[in-house]
Amino acid sequence: MWIMVVYTLIVLVGETVTVGIGLVLDRIYPAISLTVSLTLFFSILWIAWMLAVRLTEPKHAKSEKHAA
Repeated sequence: MWIMVVYTLIVLVGETVTVGIGLVLDRIYPAISLTVSLTLFFSILWIAWMLAVRLTEPKHAKSEKHAA
């Protein structure tokens, strides 16, 4: 359950930044704003999951990785 909380928080922050970047690009380069926004949107979902898994990894699993 904790992993979903961490994932949701990371996604909320990441998507907020993505919306900001999209709005700025829409004023400067309207032709590429949709492409960049969609790419960032889906990238954030994947990156957030990788970060959430890494941040919520159990302590004993981390020590086993270093020992191997």
